[in-house]
This record gives sequence, structure tokens and C-alpha cells, in this order.
Amino acid sequence: MASLGWLLRDMTFDGAPRRVAGLGSVLVDPAHRGRGIARTMISVAVEHARAAGAETVMLICLPEQVPFFTRLGWRQIFAAVTLQQPAAVRPCPLSTMTYDLTDLPRPSISVDLQGLPF
Repeated sequence: MASLGWLLRDMTFDGAPRRVAGLGSVLVDPAHRGRGIARTMISVAVEHARAAGAETVMLICLPEQVPFFTRLGWRQIFAAVTLQQPAAVRPCPLSTMTYDLTDLPRPSISVDLQGLPF
């Protein structure tokens, strides 16, 4: 019916270290959408990430999903985002969004996932 995963990772935002919970695979079966399931799963994941010491929660999504996450309080990153792929470091081709758990500054220049996408 629905799934979501997250992992805790050290990344860099504008060259400074940041402890980030990467949220991935947010999926709800089409027959069950519109019931608040994704909203509930994301809310629970954010609280688990906060308890685990994350300073920021991040997700990568399709551009058409940006309005949904924006309504939940997420903000899009417009800085350059890079991620590791098997052959090399690459720019992220999708939209990247964050949910801030602290008052640390938002990235304005670059974000390095320092690993594979989540």
C-alpha cells in the first residue's frame, strides 16, 4: 500500500558539514492516495530523523511533486546539487528539497550528497 525509507548521512552544504537524513522511495499505491498516508509517513520519518540527530531532511523528487512537498513545509534547493554515480560525481537532474530541523543556513552555492542518491 505505501513505503518510505530514510538514511542518515554526512553531506556538505556550501562546503560546511551537515548531518542530513535522506528521504527516499516515498510511494503510495494510487488506489490509496488522497488519504493523508504520505503526509503521515513523512511526518513520522522527519521525527525519527530529528531523534537520530539530523540537522536537515532532504529528498530528491520529480518537478511535478514539488508543490505537494511545498504544502508539507519543504523548501526547494536552487544551489547546485551533486551526487555520486558508479562512473563519477554528477549533477542531480531532479528537484531537491529540504525540511530544516535547525536554524543552520540554507545552501546558496552547492550541496554535495557525498554518496549515491537515496
